[in-house]
Amino acid sequence: MNILILDPEKKVSYRISKDTSGGYGTGNNFGDTIVPMFLKKTLKKVHDWPPMFAVYTMSALKKNGHKVDYQKNLPENFNQYDFFIVVSSIVCCETECEYIKELSKSKKKIFVIGPYATNMPQKYINAGGTVIMGEPEFFFLKDQDLNKLENGKSISFNHDYALDDLPYPDWNNVVKSNKTSLLFGTDKSLPILATRGCPYSCFKYCVYPLQQGRKPRQRDPKSIVDELEYWNLKFKVKMFIFRDPVFSINKKHTIEFCNFLINRKLNLKFVIETHLRILDTDLIDLLKKAGLKAVKVGVESFDEKVLKESGRFSVSKDQQLEKIRELEKKKIQVSAMYILGFPTDTDETINKTINYSKKLNTTYAQFSVWTPYPGTPVYSEFKDKINAEKYENFDQYQLVYNHNLFNKYEIRNYLSKAYTAYYLRINWLIKYIKSFITV
Repeated sequence: MNILILDPEKKVSYRISKDTSGGYGTGNNFGDTIVPMFLKKTLKKVHDWPPMFAVYTMSALKKNGHKVDYQKNLPENFNQYDFFIVVSSIVCCETECEYIKELSKSKKKIFVIGPYATNMPQKYINAGGTVIMGEPEFFFLKDQDLNKLENGKSISFNHDYALDDLPYPDWNNVVKSNKTSLLFGTDKSLPILATRGCPYSCFKYCVYPLQQGRKPRQRDPKSIVDELEYWNLKFKVKMFIFRDPVFSINKKHTIEFCNFLINRKLNLKFVIETHLRILDTDLIDLLKKAGLKAVKVGVESFDEKVLKESGRFSVSKDQQLEKIRELEKKKIQVSAMYILGFPTDTDETINKTINYSKKLNTTYAQFSVWTPYPGTPVYSEFKDKINAEKYENFDQYQLVYNHNLFNKYEIRNYLSKAYTAYYLRINWLIKYIKSFITV
């Protein structure tokens, strides 16, 4: 079969990522003043990759003998393909549906994949697509007659595959440049997967567990290192971005991975996203020895009450500061993530969060807007308060519900203020320069 994987994006001046926010996607529309405008234009230039579930799907299809192309725009000769697979997201939902309607003119089957379509399938079905529920790479890994699949509905399936059963993602035919991520240095980089699933309490508003589940699954540590070595030899990649919801959720697994990587002597670097409570001194030292370059951590809010009422668990402020300083002392960059516009946020709590971010003064800081995503438990609580005109507004940088105190313009102003107040500081500039000089 000749298959096109179509990954449409809406036309905007900022970076669209369908890989983030559990595969729902985000649009890095940081703010409307000079500093956030500069940051979002810069990020669009240096940071880009497709969602991993789409690239794994491509590899699974090729393993079964299909010819597969990946495109972000619909080619003029799209009628040459036997099937179409559309990559879904909330951040480009309406755009994707318009593409599906256009593809429907070919009278050929259109499959829709991804966490967002899995949880909100009807809009895509109405447009003319067939939604593959769950993790699509495992569905297409099974060798089957695609002609027999029904059109215009959703397809559920069960499988007993493990993560290591997947072929390596087909980055060779997807990544068109070397700009997959230059945030943490000038080395070429690629995303990679070690685990899926997250058991933490923030599942109330986080979308990762919706498709990956709350039970962690992991790859064999040796297989992970084998893949790192493969991409290093094939593409000369020296930096890898782990896309696990919470890296090192299984400490024993992480230790085995580090030891394999150290013994292989590949001299590679990697970035992880994790929870500060997981990182103790011994693990930090081992990760550093294995090649850890940077850590992304969720701080979210300064206010303990705001965090508690949102269902977010965090370590104490003293522990946060202690862990972050320990990482930095060992020449590991830290990127801290904050959320503005929690339901119980006030002017005071938002300003305290911004001031706290400046106190932590990490190499990077990301500020986004609290979003009750469709499919999450919290969405049912806020469904009647949603004021967004379309799903594409759920980009994590706009207020999409009626807040008790703020309107969407006030939150956007706070977002712009946060980025400006954080990055327009001599203390931050010194920290940023030192992080690269000493690493």
